[in-house]
Amino acid sequence: MRGGTVVIGAGRVGSVVAARLGAPAYGRGAEVPLDGVRLVCIATPDGAISDVCAALAPRLGAEAAVVHFSGATSVHALDAAPGPKACVHPVQTVWPDRGPDQLEGAYAAVTGDWDAGAGLARDLGLEPFPLADEMKVLYHAAMVFASNYLVTVTATAVELLERTGLDRDLALRVLAPLQHRTVDVAGGSPTGPIARGDAETVAAHLEAVGPELASLYRALGRATLPLVDPSSAAAVRELL
Repeated sequence: MRGGTVVIGAGRVGSVVAARLGAPAYGRGAEVPLDGVRLVCIATPDGAISDVCAALAPRLGAEAAVVHFSGATSVHALDAAPGPKACVHPVQTVWPDRGPDQLEGAYAAVTGDWDAGAGLARDLGLEPFPLADEMKVLYHAAMVFASNYLVTVTATAVELLERTGLDRDLALRVLAPLQHRTVDVAGGSPTGPIARGDAETVAAHLEAVGPELASLYRALGRATLPLVDPSSAAAVRELL
């Protein structure tokens, strides 16, 4: 537990941070007591971070650190604060019903004041690494590919399995072991028809998924070409 800590924002991230730190979380419109506070954690939507910081800043002492949790928003959104300023972005999907320990063992990108940011990251169970502020948007795009689009691709796979007659819950259970293993080996080369240069199967897939999903299949296929043997890529390139 961190004494003298308040969390502004009681949504997914704010509620988990508050529970992990044993700190109070304040929602929209709440009066936030700041006497003796040495750490302010701003877990509001990105567009509100700067305004929230500016509203609190006149009541903060120079020793009070202010941290936000946005992956894409600059640490300069906290410029109004007189003390140390940092961003700590957990590299983890956060769900309130998974409890205060769900961040344990994940990583966190830290921008701004290292001592303030890395210290908070460790208190949350995260392993901190430094990130330059000007690289935040590019970094956040990487997180979208790794996380958000994984959900999108999974939803697409589930839709195709439902067409075969499986119900949604069974489809998700069928995919889970495959996806977990794939994540484990994702730093290596891909498998599948593109890696084999199997043009016949790729053509059959494009016909089977239909025109609505063929463009997505092709876009992902083109992105896969540089990852496979050049002869395999050449065998399927015209189809993509």
